[in-house]
Amino acid sequence: MGPTRTPKTSRQGEPSSSSAIAGPSKSRPPRRHHAPREHHATSSVPGVQKIKSALRQTRRLLAKFQLPQDKLAADVRVATERRLKTLEADLAQAEASKKERDIAVRYHKVKFFGVSNSLFPIYHSVFTKITERQKVVRKLNQTKKRLQSADTSSKQQIEAALAELRVDLNYILHYPKTKKYISLFPPEIREATSETSMPKVNPNSEDVRSWIRGQMQSGAISSEPELHLDSRAQDKTKGTGWEDRTLKKAAAA
Repeated sequence: MGPTRTPKTSRQGEPSSSSAIAGPSKSRPPRRHHAPREHHATSSVPGVQKIKSALRQTRRLLAKFQLPQDKLAADVRVATERRLKTLEADLAQAEASKKERDIAVRYHKVKFFGVSNSLFPIYHSVFTKITERQKVVRKLNQTKKRLQSADTSSKQQIEAALAELRVDLNYILHYPKTKKYISLFPPEIREATSETSMPKVNPNSEDVRSWIRGQMQSGAISSEPELHLDSRAQDKTKGTGWEDRTLKKAAAA
């Protein structure tokens, strides 16, 4: 009978063969902390403060070499003066863009929901899908249908109303971005019950409407703006008087 092999016992403190074969356990790699991404402006023009800082430095450079003992090379002076003019133009553009953004954010609710910022929380559920553009487009479609079935005596009056509605639509679409938006349907007009109690028209809005008419006559903007709207802009424009009834209920509440 041959010799028998006895299993070797591991010494105290040494790892067993099974653990040695398994190898070291995989550990989770440490998390990398990424630096926050910087916000890049969509426009290529830098911010207002950065342009102002560059302007101050350029003006100091030109002022420094106005003294007779400090002379600046002709080519350097010309390049610096050109840079000054470029920075001044960039500053005007940056300030105009900033003003447009501020006004757009401030009056977005008025323009697209027909309510002031102070009343927006109250009327939010009512005016969420009721925009001035939708109202005007709905009235345009209704007036076009009336014009198709109108007789000769009333056609002229309906055509005049249709032209005014097109001015209203262009008023909403092309309102100057640097001006405070004046709603076509402010609360005092919506809540008026008769023509005798209609409030006076805001002269500032009439100035914009006159400008819109001139742009339409010159061909700068379309005289039939409803033809250039996408399908989403004309959603839910059917039906008559639904907004008016909803507005009256909201005002009474």
